[in-house]
Amino acid sequence: MSKLSFKMKIMLMIGTALAALLIMAILSLLQERRLISESRKELLTTAVQSAHSIVAAYQAKAASGAMPQEEAQKAAKEALRLARYGGPEGKTEYFYIWTTEGLGVMHPFKPEWDGQDMLGKVKDGSGVDIIGLLVNGMRSSKDGKAFVPTMFARPGQTTPLPKLQYIVRVEGWNWMVGSGLYTDDVDALLRKALWSSLALVVVVFLVVGAIGLIVSRSVLRQIGGEPTEAIAIMQEVAEGNLDAQIPTAHPGSMLDGLAHMVTSLRKLVTEVRSATDSIATASGEIAQGNNDLAHRTEDTASNLQTTASSMEELTSTVKQTSDSAQTANQMATSAAAVAARGGEVVSRVVSTMQDINASSNKISDIIGVIDGIAFQTNILALNAAVEAARAGEQGRGFAVVASEVRSLAQRSAAAAKEIKTLIDASVEKVASGTQLVGNAGATMTEIVDSVQRVTDIIGEIRSATSEQSQGIAQVNTAVNQLDQMTQQ
Repeated sequence: MSKLSFKMKIMLMIGTALAALLIMAILSLLQERRLISESRKELLTTAVQSAHSIVAAYQAKAASGAMPQEEAQKAAKEALRLARYGGPEGKTEYFYIWTTEGLGVMHPFKPEWDGQDMLGKVKDGSGVDIIGLLVNGMRSSKDGKAFVPTMFARPGQTTPLPKLQYIVRVEGWNWMVGSGLYTDDVDALLRKALWSSLALVVVVFLVVGAIGLIVSRSVLRQIGGEPTEAIAIMQEVAEGNLDAQIPTAHPGSMLDGLAHMVTSLRKLVTEVRSATDSIATASGEIAQGNNDLAHRTEDTASNLQTTASSMEELTSTVKQTSDSAQTANQMATSAAAVAARGGEVVSRVVSTMQDINASSNKISDIIGVIDGIAFQTNILALNAAVEAARAGEQGRGFAVVASEVRSLAQRSAAAAKEIKTLIDASVEKVASGTQLVGNAGATMTEIVDSVQRVTDIIGEIRSATSEQSQGIAQVNTAVNQLDQMTQQ
């Protein structure tokens, strides 16, 4: 996971959220299908129980002698023949009566079946005996009630459709009172709900994906590259590796500022090294000149006879020493100027590091905005869940999706916190780099002071050499006079 790029992490988070939304939508639809099936069974059970109660009432009248059994059965059949339920106006579905042996007792649309043995005569499109299914279902029932799934064409149509039958036995009369409900519309409702859920998932995915891409592009643009890459480069620079390879980044980004800082530091170190070499060379020349002067002075003291000729050479040497001191003075002055420019460069580097730190703070503000968006999304998801709860059964699927959107908002907030942690780490590295640059600035100040002291010392050497030249001229005159006196 840590080896994935920042953009890949964002896309992985969005893909995971999409998969979770799809799974929750499918589970919600399956739950919705179960609830619809149970509601159909409940409606069918209530209707058939009501019809059974009507038959039971007439059966009670016959048992009490209030009316003959034949008239009671006829009245019960006519009452159920006209009874309807279900549909928009409550007039769609009907009731039927069969004996437990498969004889027709009453069918509102097939009066010719009354009194007929219909076993094996009423079949669906697959050749299955529907009356046989009802008879077998009742025989296998222990409480005189049974649900029987069948395939039966709608009135006026020939295509068999799934229809759930519910039958209840009438004890004493050997009847089965029943009715059926078509269940093909359940799949149609589920398909409609599925398309609605998929549309919602797509909308949520597009919105979240767009936000994720915008956030990732904005953060990467501010940083100039992957956060892990920026941290690694800052670590190398903090450890003193000015040869670290920094990729080309967007102007104004953190990596771009870091690249400018490293370039300035490289140039500064090169100039300081060159100035130091020049100072060492000039100091060597001065030391060599002083050594020559000491040797020549000793030769003059030990051999007065050769003093006259030696004084000429000494005068030349002192002049050369004066010239060398003047050259060294110029080089020291140049080195001081270079060191001063180095100090200015370090100051600009410090300013650049401060700008980088400000950019990091802006990125932290952007992360705060993202966290606020995630919080508002969470509130909207909670409100959607409340509205879905008020909608009851029709809003269950939307409630599940709203819950997942809330979870996604929480994950977005967590991702924003992770990004903020990376940015804080970058800010710490920038602070470390700022401290190093500050140390470099202090070092440059010390170098400037040292070069200035060297310049003063060389100036003093130059003055002393000039005084030595004048003294040697006087000595030369005195030696010439002494030589003349000696010759005389």
